[in-house]
Amino acid sequence: MVLFVISILLATGIGVSLGVVTVKLGRKNSAYIDPIVNVLQAAPELVLLAVAVLLFGVNVQAAIAALFVKGLLPILRNTYSGIRNIDYAVVEAAKGMGMSSLQILFRLEIPIAMPVILSGIRVASVMAVSTLTLSAYIGVKSLGVLITRGIATSSPDALITGSVLTALLAIVLNFSILWLERALMRHRGAKTNEKND
Repeated sequence: MVLFVISILLATGIGVSLGVVTVKLGRKNSAYIDPIVNVLQAAPELVLLAVAVLLFGVNVQAAIAALFVKGLLPILRNTYSGIRNIDYAVVEAAKGMGMSSLQILFRLEIPIAMPVILSGIRVASVMAVSTLTLSAYIGVKSLGVLITRGIATSSPDALITGSVLTALLAIVLNFSILWLERALMRHRGAKTNEKND
């Protein structure tokens, strides 16, 4: 869980930042960002782990690097999509009220896009769990150790325990973040109704 939290926090921080930069630069000026991230995202988890081992050695840092790369794209794309699809009239109204670019970003754009960003974090979290399981192959202590041990020793108990716990972790993460997404949507809807009233 520590490895997971660190990697997802890194992916969220950098993914949201890159998503914002991509929107602000425009499509032409940021065209190089998406292809690079796509290549990293398309790489299989074992390949990412192998490259991470070459760069960082057989240690926890290699696992965090692989988890970070796997989780980056969904967060970046959803941040870009969420901010890009905000009604232009809302942004213009905020400018007309005298809000600065930073105020518009942090008080308007990111809060409005937050449910979409959370959706990206949810996808990234579930993907990170599968990569975390494979990190057992580079000596990182995770639930994957039970699975690899079960395969190596033909032990069904270890194999089933590791598999079930990994699946449960992914399901709990998925539904927890999904609940948060829906709570934000309800909160935003309630605020909109209050303003209309």
